[in-house]
Amino acid sequence: MDLGLTLFVELERLRDAADFYRAAFGAEQVATHNEDGRLSAVEMRLGGSTFNVCGANPKREQEPQRGGPFFPKAAGAVNAIVNLTVPDLDAAVRSAIAAGATVRNGIETDTAGRRVAALFDPDGHIWGLVERQTVTTAIAA
Repeated sequence: MDLGLTLFVELERLRDAADFYRAAFGAEQVATHNEDGRLSAVEMRLGGSTFNVCGANPKREQEPQRGGPFFPKAAGAVNAIVNLTVPDLDAAVRSAIAAGATVRNGIETDTAGRRVAALFDPDGHIWGLVERQTVTTAIAA
């Protein structure tokens, strides 16, 4: 089985959102999709995973009783957090902020002893960053 992730943004912000993920996290654009001659989705690769950034259908906004997916109306107005393991948490936070992210939770140590931080991307999604831990093993003498 494979799991897919799609992040919805305002249709007009689709290109800016894809550019943010490239600048902030080093994501690569894999493909673009158009509908009615207009950019509707960008497939991105981040490490060994792919995800899609899609423009929310404006018709859905006019008919909320039909359900979403909708784009976040405010920072954190989402029902999921995107978790990303990074080799250098300090560098990842700096890079994301330089690209337009804002801090939700600064760098701290979680209950498992890992260094973590949480950011809002410019479109309101929450990104939980976890620093990759180095595994060391003791060699018996």
